[in-house]
Amino acid sequence: MDDEIKYIELRIADILGRLKAMIVPCSPADSIEDVRKDPVLKSGTSIDGSSILGLANVESSDLRLDPDPSSLIELPYTLQRTAAAMCFIRERIDSSQSKGYYSKDPRGLLHQICEGHLTEGVELRVKVEPEFHFVTPEGEPFDYAEYADTFPSNTGAEVLLEITNAIREIGMVPRVIHHEVGYAQQEIEIDFEDVRKMADTIIVFKNLSRAIAQENGIDITFMPKPFAGSAGNGLHCHLQLWKGDANLFGGDNPNELSETGKMFVAGILEHAPAITAIANPTVNSYKRLVPHHEAPVYISWGMKNRTVLVRVPLFNLKDQAAIEFRSPDPTANPYLLFSALVVAGMDGIKQKMIPPDPIDGNVFDLTSEEKRKRGIHPLPSNLDEALDCLEKDQVIKDALGEELLETYIALKRKEWRNYINEAVTDWEWENYFGL
Repeated sequence: MDDEIKYIELRIADILGRLKAMIVPCSPADSIEDVRKDPVLKSGTSIDGSSILGLANVESSDLRLDPDPSSLIELPYTLQRTAAAMCFIRERIDSSQSKGYYSKDPRGLLHQICEGHLTEGVELRVKVEPEFHFVTPEGEPFDYAEYADTFPSNTGAEVLLEITNAIREIGMVPRVIHHEVGYAQQEIEIDFEDVRKMADTIIVFKNLSRAIAQENGIDITFMPKPFAGSAGNGLHCHLQLWKGDANLFGGDNPNELSETGKMFVAGILEHAPAITAIANPTVNSYKRLVPHHEAPVYISWGMKNRTVLVRVPLFNLKDQAAIEFRSPDPTANPYLLFSALVVAGMDGIKQKMIPPDPIDGNVFDLTSEEKRKRGIHPLPSNLDEALDCLEKDQVIKDALGEELLETYIALKRKEWRNYINEAVTDWEWENYFGL
């Protein structure tokens, strides 16, 4: 490996949450702190927005990447020592006027949402549980281990720890690392961070994990349902609302959610159908959201209950109070997902919404009549239905902005039409070949 850092990846995420980058040379540096002083972090670089999905039209495609120095890291997997920084996307105008957020920049949107919807001194912190599968070059599960199995049953254990070591080197804080329920399914839980930083973390985590897995001759998929009959990949999000040193979700009694926390839950439940189009953005996402596969199906909440959409994990101290939003999967653009969650939760607080009664038992055991009486409705059952719900939710639409949302919905409608009208699946061959 080269002894000095000579390049910086200036990174963005496109509207689907896929990592993109322009690489620029920097003055040779011994450390990240030296790179932080480089003028390139102030000047950034230009980019052709029309060549990035959903970013700009060809007639107005000249954009600029404005690096965020607080996101600067050294990549742990490159032969050439390389730094990387997440960027805001700006319009290419006079630099003294170019600090506004570009309307189709997902990262800029999240920062704008936080500035506009979180009252002064309030911070949303997020812990995530990204799940993924190790896959062989032939597309098969890398192992057939079970929940919490270790080496040698979990043959990917060493790669899992290599990924964990790499994310620790760049400042992420893993809490629990383990084999999940599905074949070759793994999970690395990442501790609480400010919502803006966590969105960056998810983007970096996915890229880094894939790079290290490929160095070891295997691949990773974050696909929500890669293997029929096996558990799917979720991105459970644990949320806490802080003001200074106070966790606003902690109630007066142990394991009691505050009134603020309950209103935040009510806001998420109110806007859950629309959020689903962002939290579960692929055709494949809805093959995970089915009963009895550890994924939510019904808009409900409860204490410690893993069958509901919003779970309140057990806690004994106010500082530990959190709510867990269980429907998202790792194909979601984290900037759009967290933007929607901030808007929904804060709308619940603003409107003083009251959530329905929490569900104590298994929501899947309730009869249709019991669910009707308790006002429990299902999440959208496919991408098309979810997009309909998003188009009807004026609160979420207004917050995300017309330009970005129109582009997102158009791309996802096209994806749905391509699947319905053009894709021929193995299932269709199995069921219709002999007719």
